[in-house]
Amino acid sequence: MEWKVDVIEATYNDRDTRCILDTPLSHYELQDELTWALTKDGHYYVRTAYMLGKGSNLDHFHQAWGDIWGMEISPKVRHFFRRFCTYSLPVRALLKRRNMIKSDLCPWGCGVSETPIHAIFSCPQWIDLWRGSGCEALCCVDDSADLCELLVSWRDIDGKLKTKGAFLAWCLWGDRNNMVFNQKSTPHKVLLDRADRCAAEYGQFPGRIYSHHAAAHIPSSRQWLAPPLGSCKLNVAASLLVDGWVGLGVVARESNSVVCFTATRRVRAHWTLELAEAKAITMGIHLGKRFGLQDVVLESDCQVDINRLAKNVSNLFDLDVFLYDIFSSCSSLSSIVWSHVKRDGNFVAHHLAKIIPFGDEQIWENHVPSEVEPYILMDKLSLD
Repeated sequence: MEWKVDVIEATYNDRDTRCILDTPLSHYELQDELTWALTKDGHYYVRTAYMLGKGSNLDHFHQAWGDIWGMEISPKVRHFFRRFCTYSLPVRALLKRRNMIKSDLCPWGCGVSETPIHAIFSCPQWIDLWRGSGCEALCCVDDSADLCELLVSWRDIDGKLKTKGAFLAWCLWGDRNNMVFNQKSTPHKVLLDRADRCAAEYGQFPGRIYSHHAAAHIPSSRQWLAPPLGSCKLNVAASLLVDGWVGLGVVARESNSVVCFTATRRVRAHWTLELAEAKAITMGIHLGKRFGLQDVVLESDCQVDINRLAKNVSNLFDLDVFLYDIFSSCSSLSSIVWSHVKRDGNFVAHHLAKIIPFGDEQIWENHVPSEVEPYILMDKLSLD
């Protein structure tokens, strides 16, 4: 279940050869599945098709969507931003089509077509209020700007300021609707006090409801740690130093630091780092089964892959081809623990991945190549 590189190179041009070798293959006969390439979970949503049809920047759309969920705001304010990120047409034009209003111009008499940016951030009616609130850095003066782009530009701004600005934007939108439908407006000081109160009350609410302390985060180790007694630790790594080649390295050690086996392999491919590291994990699991390992701690310095494996997350992307292989191979093991380690604690596997084997793959049983002996010794000494 690997590409026949010599046949591919003899049949296709360089561009097509690269595209073919970029495609990961599974050791199992996987069935094709429908997937939508423009979402992170692989599922189709009308909102992404809408943004695509508008010609919007989908990267900004996804970033803004994530930033909205990351803000410390109430669900109704979050829904307010999500709605306008998805539907950024002139807001009053939609109401005009339903004969609810007669004009799509700004209700404050600016004489311009109303967009979410204008209605909330750049209308002259609100400029002094944004300045007085201290949230002027969140504003945009370009009415033609996209709300998703504006939210992405907030990334480097202090979180408390973003929270206050989000509540203020929501209050301004409510006052704008009051003006449109009831011809009434609220004094700026009242709006500002309302936004301050909403932000302050929301900040206190989670503390009252969820009074327990969150579990302390355990950072990843910066050095190699021995596995529990009776287990074997597999350290894996990948190298992309040579264009068109992926180097893979695996080392298996017991709780007393004794080496069970080491291995290195080279694969023709143009993969991303996450794909290459996942292939190294696949190789480690297959070799572990070949050597009869049952209780395994698999360790890698690729946080993305370890998180996906620990959470058993599948999004129908290229990476999931290897993840499926890994999960299928693990079914015959007695136990497996996914562990992330800093690069400093994964030196042996990292340097094994750089060794060029004799042929495609080379394995050393109860032995290590001379190139990595110093790193094996360093790991062992670090335990003392």
